[in-house]
Amino acid sequence: MEPVLPRSGASSPPTISRAERAHSRLSWEERLARNARKTQAERITLILFGIPDRQTIFLGLPST
Repeated sequence: MEPVLPRSGASSPPTISRAERAHSRLSWEERLARNARKTQAERITLILFGIPDRQTIFLGLPST
């Protein structure tokens, strides 16, 4: 058998209670506010390839 090595100074983080974990979580309002798109952000542009012209006209999408 190998000798047992003494534990190093680094230990696992302290266990916290469910209430303490819940306290540090964001509410839904805080999450939505943090993830909301800024009004001054520029417009997003997507380019879709392979869509027929007739379908883009039907959907009212700009064609290039």
